[in-house]
Amino acid sequence: MTGRYQAYPEYKDSGIEWLGKIPVHWECLRLKYVAKLDTLKVEPNADLNYVGMENIQSGNGKYISKEDMLPESLSLSFSKGDVLFGKLRPYLAKSWLAEFLGICSSEFLVLKALLTSPRFLNFYTLTDEFIKQVDSSTYGSKMPRASWDFISLMAIPTPLYSESEKIANFQPPK
Repeated sequence: MTGRYQAYPEYKDSGIEWLGKIPVHWECLRLKYVAKLDTLKVEPNADLNYVGMENIQSGNGKYISKEDMLPESLSLSFSKGDVLFGKLRPYLAKSWLAEFLGICSSEFLVLKALLTSPRFLNFYTLTDEFIKQVDSSTYGSKMPRASWDFISLMAIPTPLYSESEKIANFQPPK
């Protein structure tokens, strides 16, 4: 290999200006068809790990462990493999692929991947293009938030599930 990756043999216009061209065999679907929003609210529970916005590193989705964090009000429940996308100040690009079962701040959208691998979905929600689109839709000036109503309608390029896994697991040679 000469340091370049082989392109797909054929591309098509995605129909979305900011997305551009996608491989011809991919679909371009609205996020609400690719992932389900989980809105199950639960009481604070010391037996489950709590994840707040401060636990997710901006831009790369890394989890930052903090000691003895407990929510003060109702939280959302999530499962291992869910994607937690921060809707508060989305320009901070806080999206995390859950590594354990737990509860989280209601400032997250809990997304369950349906048609792509969860890792692919998480990577996509961290792209500059996705973040810019979400951020352009926020409401509130001091604490801008994005709404599921807008995010659910955003386009996401959707390869076959098995292909999305390969893409998400790809490690470039060093």
